[in-house]
Amino acid sequence: VAIAGLMVAVRCRHLLPLGGMTSLDFDELSAADQLRDLVWHLLVPVCVLLLGGLPIVVRHVRDSVQEIWEAPYIQAARGFGIAGPRLLFCHVLPVAANPAISLFGFSLAGLLGGSLVVEVLTGWPGLGPLLVEATLARDLYVVIGAVMLSVVFLVAGNLTADILLVISDPRIRVGAKHAE
Repeated sequence: VAIAGLMVAVRCRHLLPLGGMTSLDFDELSAADQLRDLVWHLLVPVCVLLLGGLPIVVRHVRDSVQEIWEAPYIQAARGFGIAGPRLLFCHVLPVAANPAISLFGFSLAGLLGGSLVVEVLTGWPGLGPLLVEATLARDLYVVIGAVMLSVVFLVAGNLTADILLVISDPRIRVGAKHAE
């Protein structure tokens, strides 16, 4: 999906900005126009990264929701007269969000790796071009730093996902209380 997004961006290069972080006349623009120009140049990289990871999360949430609709406690809630949005938002989605939250932790490290590729292909100055230049120049310390940064993102993403799971899922909180 991300490659398809980049292909569309290249085909529509006269409509979408590619090749850099700002326009050529960036210094001559007002502050508001500079911000608008920066956001306009962020459009392609952000959309490509979003389209690359979103289908996986949507599919996991959809499968979780379908599985939970058949659960006995959802059938009992329907029997008590709970229906519609209240059933979905109060009973189904908090439990169905668990796989998506866990997937979020892994996607942060993947997002860093994907952003490196997208930065190189769209000409956005960032870690991607720096890492490519460091690899070609055999600058071992920069390459090791980038790998360590990816590991830090993976660990931080998993820690954030675990904290969000404790906050969002009452079953995990109850399990922690019984362990004491």
